Amino acid sequence: MNLSLLSMGNKTKSILSHTIWLVVIAILYRAIFLIPLPPQFRRQGIPLTDEFLLVVLVILVFLTYRLPDWRARYLRLGLILIAFTLPLIRLWQTAESTWNIVLGLLPWADAMEYYFDASRLIEGDLFSAFSGRRPLYASLLAVLLKLSEQNLQITLILFTVINGLAVFFFAEEIFKQLGSVPAVVAMYLSQLFYRPYVGTTLTEQLGYPVGLLALVILMRAVKTRIFWLFSLGIMLLTYALLIRAGTFFVIPILILFGVVNFAKDRRDNIKFSIILLAALAIPILSNSWLGSVIASPGAVEFANFADTLYGQARGGVRWTQAVIDHPELASMTEPDRSRLLYRLAFEEIKNNPMGLVQGSVKAIVDFIRPGPLSGFGFLNFGNKVIDFLSQASAALLFLFGLWRIWMNRKNAVLAFMFAFWLGTFLSIPFLPPIDAGVRPYAATIGSLFLPVCFVFYPVVFKSWEDSRLADQMIPVGVSCYVAFALILLSLIGAPLLNATARPVHVQPVTCASGLVPVRFKINTGSYISLSSQEEIYKTQVPKVLLSDVRQSFDDFPYGSFASLVRKIREPVLIAAVTDISTGQGMWVVIFGEQKGHEGQVVSGCAEMIVAVYPVLFIRIPEKP
Repeated sequence: MNLSLLSMGNKTKSILSHTIWLVVIAILYRAIFLIPLPPQFRRQGIPLTDEFLLVVLVILVFLTYRLPDWRARYLRLGLILIAFTLPLIRLWQTAESTWNIVLGLLPWADAMEYYFDASRLIEGDLFSAFSGRRPLYASLLAVLLKLSEQNLQITLILFTVINGLAVFFFAEEIFKQLGSVPAVVAMYLSQLFYRPYVGTTLTEQLGYPVGLLALVILMRAVKTRIFWLFSLGIMLLTYALLIRAGTFFVIPILILFGVVNFAKDRRDNIKFSIILLAALAIPILSNSWLGSVIASPGAVEFANFADTLYGQARGGVRWTQAVIDHPELASMTEPDRSRLLYRLAFEEIKNNPMGLVQGSVKAIVDFIRPGPLSGFGFLNFGNKVIDFLSQASAALLFLFGLWRIWMNRKNAVLAFMFAFWLGTFLSIPFLPPIDAGVRPYAATIGSLFLPVCFVFYPVVFKSWEDSRLADQMIPVGVSCYVAFALILLSLIGAPLLNATARPVHVQPVTCASGLVPVRFKINTGSYISLSSQEEIYKTQVPKVLLSDVRQSFDDFPYGSFASLVRKIREPVLIAAVTDISTGQGMWVVIFGEQKGHEGQVVSGCAEMIVAVYPVLFIRIPEKP
């Protein structure tokens, strides 16, 4: 009886201790948004301040591995979350515009389409055919937006935390399997890969962390020889590839590996094959079901692959070649467009099979050869020479690590690493870097990280670490819970949102000739307020100094839109919104009084200034 009470007391004390640490981390994490970052010093294009801060954090993470106490894990978690959040804080302090972000916050291009569709779902409408191709991500985006009261800034912070948490579990697993030096290498590479997606509403925000969590589960399953855990890993990896379409050849290769590795006889071969195929089928069927419930009937899963396949069939040209060769595709809608394009691609392959071969070879060369579109193109520091040297060095380390893995392939975990990379390699011809660089590899980017990490195993400290790994191990169930919680939020949360949505009723607006009636809602944390120096003394999103706008668009690839915003000379509010009545996505510029718009439905007559693909830019005249 006393022993039972003592055990219960110890468990209560342990739970309380863990809770206190999590609360402390949450408080400290909140505090970093209140502390301004040091000024950014650049030399030869390299942001020295941010790179220095990251190196310091990596060193601190490494030092925590020297601490024997379990509290060191919480220190590592906090440090990794800070490392992943610093780029977001810098983005909001500079209001930089990039290929998928306007003025440090507002989504653009593909990111904007997902954002608009998430807003439509919240308002009771369906996803467009665009998000219907990958409904899992857009569904989670809608759920997080709803939970944050459609505050885009909070939603982006949540995505950053999700990615930082996934990398923490990944680094902990690498530490358990290979040691502390490979673990910090994994954390460093993971942060560099994630940087371009910080602050965006792209599918990488979910496909990347789910893919890493699946890798953690698969590695632990192979290490412990637990087949049901391996099956869960295959299921999660399939979900990750459905979220961020990419290296689908990884799945059949790993299924084959799983059968060979776990089966002991012919009966096991059949049983394990059936189980793994079921693990593959469940995500595919649930993803299709989700799309049928919350997406428009014209949505076609992976419809954009038809463009890629056509480009490869033409000898490895960009996906845009299809519309150039067949202009009629530009005016077609799904599913007719993708059906025609697939037929054209297969006809091209039939008439010129060497074109596909040429495209495949070109894709592999582009992936290996150092450059911004290569496998290690995410090693981008702002200086062409440094970037080339970093990418070339990483490629050499990768090849050396892959050779070491092959030489030690009798080890089950290393054999798994090789099989994982083999699936990625076989997918390269169908994911040409000329189209999207390394983006399509987000869900399985760990296949590039692992060989590089293995180069540093064993280096130092490994024998000392081996004696205390049991105390450092995080139950693999935690990774499972986190990953499946994200998937369930998408599968269950989005349909519930759609079913329970209450449409907003607004009075119809009658406008004079030449003006457009608009009705939309401005949500806290989801707009940009261009302000004068009399109102604010420095830029901090959502408030941006008018004097910083010109510099913000220096690297923005859409000149006509940038030129339009740069011409604004007075305080305005800018937002990307959906019209409540029509569901049409649009940009609005509100002149006049800036206060009082948050959380309110704005109705009025707007002057159309310019049409910019894929939305309209609307300017609302100043109220009298």
